[in-house]
Amino acid sequence: MSRIRYAEELSRVVDGGLVERTFGPGSPRSQRMARSLRFTVRRTVGLWRPTSRGIKLARLAFDPGQTWPPLGGTRFQTRKLGGVKVEWSVAPRAAEHDVQDRVILYFHGGGFVVGSPRTHRNLVSRLSHVTATPIASVDYGMVPEASIQASRSDALAAYKGLIESGYPAETIIVAGDSAGGNLAAYVALAAADRDLGLPAALVLLSPWADLTTVGGSRHANAATEFFLAGDVLDRIARVLVPDEAERAAWPNSPINAPAELLRLLPPTLIQVGADEALLDDGITLARRIGAAGGTVELQTYEGQGHVVALWAGNVDARRATREIAVWIDAALPEGHGPGVPPDDVVEEAVDAQSPVDIARQAFPG
Repeated sequence: MSRIRYAEELSRVVDGGLVERTFGPGSPRSQRMARSLRFTVRRTVGLWRPTSRGIKLARLAFDPGQTWPPLGGTRFQTRKLGGVKVEWSVAPRAAEHDVQDRVILYFHGGGFVVGSPRTHRNLVSRLSHVTATPIASVDYGMVPEASIQASRSDALAAYKGLIESGYPAETIIVAGDSAGGNLAAYVALAAADRDLGLPAALVLLSPWADLTTVGGSRHANAATEFFLAGDVLDRIARVLVPDEAERAAWPNSPINAPAELLRLLPPTLIQVGADEALLDDGITLARRIGAAGGTVELQTYEGQGHVVALWAGNVDARRATREIAVWIDAALPEGHGPGVPPDDVVEEAVDAQSPVDIARQAFPG
């Protein structure tokens, strides 16, 4: 019998195509995790500078090696889509269902400077398992080796490559976390702008949607944010796009996309932690999509930080992970969905490993 307990849905507000849901309260375990990470990760990140040497050191710190393993039994294969390297992840439940009629195109986070499909194997393999869907995780170019424009070009090329390889756009879910959420939003907006065929759904986990970094939560949540410490977002943004006006342009900051494009986006799920620096990015983007006439659900998790589903081992991550599976199942055409996973499947995936211990190893305090 499953021992899973989900975070409660505390409120729901519906305004046309926008649904805002709040979950909580934050579990005691997640609060202990947050306090621990404030003494480890945040202290280190707050001192970091995005120089070439700093980026190299950060990549070494984020390289998971064998300390952040994927879900057991997940198969990985590296191929190319549209000339861009991607890592395919097929978790046990996806393999069991022999899925060939749907796919998740995933963009990892890391501020456009760190991260890779390898660093995100833990999260991606768990998402593949609960959704029973193979995931193509894109190894896009990053600064300083490549520009942010190259990152976007790689992202869009991978999407086109999926379609050219035989996946109809309506069976593709585009997803990403943090900077990867920025890229995922860009791909969906560009698909609408260029009439490439819209994906079935868009899933954005704590998206960095505004490179101008003006959201009030950057300051209001300075004491509760445990990952994106201090002015690290501002420092990275200035390296990515030195010109302030250019940072505000919608390809760099999807939050500023014109209403006519936002209206065309596929059904969109945005998850944010109430305690994170990027809270306002998610809220503002969701409300702009809703105001434009799009369909969007904003989920806010009380007492939680950056990328709620990432931090395995607590009820908040369980709920966030299950809600992703529910959203994707509803978005896919009838007969293509994997079905909402049973509680024990979510529990198996979310509680398999704890990234808290991994973070402590990467950022000793």
